[in-house]
Parts: sequence; C-alpha cells; structure tokens
Amino acid sequence: MESYIGEITALLAAFSFSITSVCYTLSGRKIDAITSLAMSLPVSWIVLIFIHQLRLGEFFPTTATLDRWFYLSASGILAFVISSYFMLNAYQQIGPRLTMLIASFAPVLGAILAWIFLGQTLPSNSWIGIVIVVFGIVWVVAERSQKKKTDIEIGENRRGIIFSCLGTLAQSTAFVFSSQGVADGFPPFSATLIRTTAGIIVLWGFLAMQGDMHSTMTVVRNDRRIFMQLSVAAISGPVIAGTLLLLSLQFIPVGVSTTLSHTTAIILIPISYFVFKEKITLRAIVGTVIAIVGIAILFT
Repeated sequence: MESYIGEITALLAAFSFSITSVCYTLSGRKIDAITSLAMSLPVSWIVLIFIHQLRLGEFFPTTATLDRWFYLSASGILAFVISSYFMLNAYQQIGPRLTMLIASFAPVLGAILAWIFLGQTLPSNSWIGIVIVVFGIVWVVAERSQKKKTDIEIGENRRGIIFSCLGTLAQSTAFVFSSQGVADGFPPFSATLIRTTAGIIVLWGFLAMQGDMHSTMTVVRNDRRIFMQLSVAAISGPVIAGTLLLLSLQFIPVGVSTTLSHTTAIILIPISYFVFKEKITLRAIVGTVIAIVGIAILFT
C-alpha cells in the first residue's frame, strides 16, 4: 500500500475537491466565485497556522529557502488568482460546462509541461492511463455541456475559449511549480501555507484595487450559512485537498497526480445525485467506468 501513497493521496484530494465544489456551488447562489474564494482563503490560512504549529512546532515555515518561496508562491498565485480569474470569465462567456470540458485536458498539459521543464518522463502505460481517464471525464462532462441551454457555442465566442485555455494553462503550470516547491521532502503543510499566503496577498490586493473589499466582507458577515459553507470549503479545499495534492507530487510525476486529482468531475456524480438531486444517466455511468479503467492502469 505504501508504494501507492502518491496515487491514493491524489484521489483523496479529488474527493476533497468535490466537497469544496459543492460548498462553492451552494454559496455561489448568493455571492460570486471570487468573493467566495477571497473569504475562504483567510479561514484556510488560520487553520493551517494552527496545524503547522501542532505538527512542526512553529506557526510559519521560517526555514524555507528563497527558491521554495518562489516556486510555491508562484504556484499559489497561479492557482488561486490567475487561473480563477480566467476560469470565472470563461464561465460568463461560454458557460461552466464547456469551461470544464476544456479544463479536463489539464492532466495532459501538465504532463507535457513537466516533461519540458522538469525532465519528467512517463512510461507508455501511464500515458495510456492518462488518456483513458481524460476521455472518461470528457465523456461525462460533454453530455452536460450538450444539455446546458445557456452554454454558448465555440464559434460564437472565441474570447471565452481563450480564457478557459489560459485558466487551464495557469492551473497546469501551478502543478509544475508545486512539484518543484515540495521537492526533497519539504513538508506539505508548510508548502500549502506558503501557497495560501501568496494567494491571499495577491487576491485581496486585487479586490482592494477593485474597491470590493467592504462589500465582500458585508455580504458574508450578514449570512451565517454562507460563512459555514465557505468555512467547509476552506478546510476541504486549500487545507486538506491542497496538502494531499502536494504530498502526492512528492511520490508520483506531475502528469499522474494531475490526472487523478482531476477525477473530481467523476466523483461529483453520486454527490450531485444526493445533494442536488441530479439524475445519473447511462452516459455518466459509462464515463465513470472508463475513468476507473484508466485509474487502474495508472496504479499498475
């Protein structure tokens, strides 16, 4: 079992990300995604501070070298700010389903970037597994994309496609930077704390320039349910999922970790059935089976 710790932690990260997605979906009925992210990250930061003290005996990773700060800060900014900004704009232009469809190719892009910049190579069976998993995810998401009436066709808005591609590129690049940041056994909790700190500084700086800080805090302060949803998202996302993801990068290549952590769309199928009462279709079942076959290949 220990030989599969990287694969297992990546799948657990995907499951935790699915809980985060549900919480952001519920809070998104009243506030926008940038506001949700901006309010949840400080909660993540506070929780990480206490965990870091309990686990490592200090509130902050003061011994981290400058190069680790660079890689992990860049990863946090790319993931929490740049990717989020482009993805949110893509949602507005082409709808969430088509955006998710394009983002499904992040594992392949991540593997290519890791090969170019880190020299990470994958055996043929890993590439086969990645392609099968991505196909399974695309198969599931594409069905929803066809049924979503508010989605805009690709030819009608190239700007939305460009935003989605840029968001996916930023997300994949963040994986590469994270892999470098946690190299040589650097504690994942310390890495997550550095990423979150950088994300908060840049994201709240962006909100300050937009003049949205006061309105952002007022909305959440007046609705306890939203605060609870964002708190759960903060713990399940940056704290649990983020740490598990960084841990997986210490054991397996970027391409494999990215692929397994992107199975969130598959894991959301049963969760959406119970939480949002969405119907599970035959296509969703087939796509899940295909993805599971790909995951099994990645474990070999």
